[in-house]
Amino acid sequence: MCGIAGVSLKKENLTFQKKFSKVFNYLKHRGPDGKGAYKKKNVELLHTRLSIVDLDGGAQPIINDGVVLIANGEIYNDLNLRKKISKYKYKTNSDSESIIAVYKEDGIEGFKRLRGMYSFSLFDQKKGITFIGRDVFGIKPLYFSIFEEGIIYSSEMQSIQRLNIQNNDLSQFKLREYFQLQYCSGKKTIYNNIQRVRPGETIVIEDGKIIRSQLERLPTRKKNKKINDEYIFDKIKESVSVHLRSDVPYCLFYSGGIDSTLIMYFMKELNLNKEICAYNVNIDNTSCNEAKITDEISKSFNIELNQISFSENDFWNTLPFAAKHIDEPVADYAIIPTFKMAGIASKKFKVALTGEGGDELFGGYGRYKKMKSFYKGAFRKLDFLDQKDWDFDIKFFENQISDLSKLQKFQFFDYINWLPNNLLVKLDRCLMAYGMEGRTPLIDKEIFENFFYIDDSFKQKNGYGKFLIRQFLNKRVKNYNSFSKKKGFTVPIKKWIPKKAKYLQKILPKMEILRYFFKEDDIFSLCKDVTNNDMLVRPLWHMIFISVWYAINIKKVKTKGDFFDVISSSI
Repeated sequence: MCGIAGVSLKKENLTFQKKFSKVFNYLKHRGPDGKGAYKKKNVELLHTRLSIVDLDGGAQPIINDGVVLIANGEIYNDLNLRKKISKYKYKTNSDSESIIAVYKEDGIEGFKRLRGMYSFSLFDQKKGITFIGRDVFGIKPLYFSIFEEGIIYSSEMQSIQRLNIQNNDLSQFKLREYFQLQYCSGKKTIYNNIQRVRPGETIVIEDGKIIRSQLERLPTRKKNKKINDEYIFDKIKESVSVHLRSDVPYCLFYSGGIDSTLIMYFMKELNLNKEICAYNVNIDNTSCNEAKITDEISKSFNIELNQISFSENDFWNTLPFAAKHIDEPVADYAIIPTFKMAGIASKKFKVALTGEGGDELFGGYGRYKKMKSFYKGAFRKLDFLDQKDWDFDIKFFENQISDLSKLQKFQFFDYINWLPNNLLVKLDRCLMAYGMEGRTPLIDKEIFENFFYIDDSFKQKNGYGKFLIRQFLNKRVKNYNSFSKKKGFTVPIKKWIPKKAKYLQKILPKMEILRYFFKEDDIFSLCKDVTNNDMLVRPLWHMIFISVWYAINIKKVKTKGDFFDVISSSI
C-alpha cells in the first residue's frame, strides 16, 4: 500500500515539475517507509512506499524491460502469474511487478488478468505512453486532472488541489448530490477540475493528452449457483489465504458482525499455531452482554482482542481530523470510530483484514428486503433543497443493470456506487492516514464470481439476509448466535447530534458552504426541530460534515480542537 502520483505534460516544464515534487510531502502518510521518483523530459512518476511485501527489494519505481511502474495496493495472484508468464524476467519479489509482466505479455488487455486491489501508473519508455489504472472494484483510489500543461494524477485529490495549478471550484451539482447521498457518485468529484479513474478503468496518456480509455466491468450474465457448506469453506478460505500474504504482521478489525466473524474464523483456520490480534470498537458503552459475547468468541479462537472505547466526546473531537484525511467528503459516520481504531492499531501493525463487502456480496443490507428504491436522498422529504436532477449521474448507473434478479440488481448497484464511492473511500483513508493497509477478502474477483450469482434463496430467507453464511457460522463458532441482531460500528448520531442543537443553531446558519444552497432560516429551523424529529438527523449530519470538511480543506482552517473549535474559527 502506497501513494502514487505522476504527470504527463505536453512538453517539458521544469518550473512546474519542481513544484510537482511537493506531492511527496502530501502523500507521505500513505508511504512512510520510503520514496522514489522517475523523470524523463515531460513525464514524471512519484512513489511513497509502505513496505508490506519484499521489504528489501520492492522499492519503486520498478524499471524493467523498458517499462517504469509505480503502484499502490496488492496483486493477490502474483505467484500464479509468475508461474504462467515465462518470457518476462522478474527483477524483484514485489507482487506489483506482475503488472509489468501482464503488460509485456498481453499489452493493455493484460491488466484484466490481475486479481487484487490496486491503482498504478505504467510508463512505456519506448512508446512514450503512460497507462494509469485501477482495480475493478475501486478498492484503491486514483484521481486525475486535465490542465493547461497536461495531465496530473494522484492517489488523493488533496495532493492535486494543494498544488493550485488551476482553480479549485467546487461542483454545485455534486454538492447537491452529496447532501442527498452523503457521497459523490460516478467519475466526477466534488471539484470541477478533478475526476476519478473509474473502477476497472485504464486510461492511456501520451504527451499530456488522453488518447484512449478502456473499462473492465464486473460480469453481469451468469447462471445462478447452488452452494453448500463445503463450497463456502473452500472458496472463502482460499480468498482469506491469498489476502494474508505479507512480510509484516497483520491484525483483524472485528466488529462482532457476520462478515468480520467469518474472516476471523478463516484466519484462525489458516493460522493454527499463531495468536491473532483483533481490534473492536465499543461505541457509547455497548451493552455488557454484547461486549461479553464478543470477548468469549475471541477467547474461543485464541484471539487477542483489543477493546477500544468510543464516546460522544471522541465523536466531536475526531471529526476535524476525519474531515481532513477523508480527502473527499463522505459523511459516513462510521469513519469516525474507524479513524480512532486505525490510529491505535497502526502502532503495532501495518496490515488489517476487514469484513467490508459482505453485505453487498451476501445480500445483508436491510434495504434489500424491501427493494423499493436503489437510493433515498436525505432531503427527499424536505422542500428547501433543489431536488431537480440531483440524481442524474446515479440514475445512469441504475439504467445499466439488466439480466439479473431483483435482489442482484440492488446488490450490483451498490457494487458500482456505494462500495467504491463511500465504503472503500472510508477504508482507504481511515487506514492510510496512519500508514496502514486494509485488506478485504470479501471484495475479490474470485469471490465475486463464486458467490454473487448464487440463488437468492441462499442470501435471503425467513426475514434474514446472508442466510446460508449465518447457518455456516452457527455450526462452527462457539458462543455466537449469527441470527441475533448485531450493533457493529453503529454510531448513535440520533442521540448525540440533537444534544448539540442549540449550539448548531448559532453556527451552522453562518456557514458559507451551506448558504450556497439553503436559507439561513431553513438551516436554523432544521437545527431546532431535530430535537423533536429524528428523521432530521441525517440531513443535519450531512450539513455538519460538509461544514467542517469545507472549513479545513477549502478555507484552510487548522484542525486544532474539536468540531466546535474548528467551525467557530472558520466563521
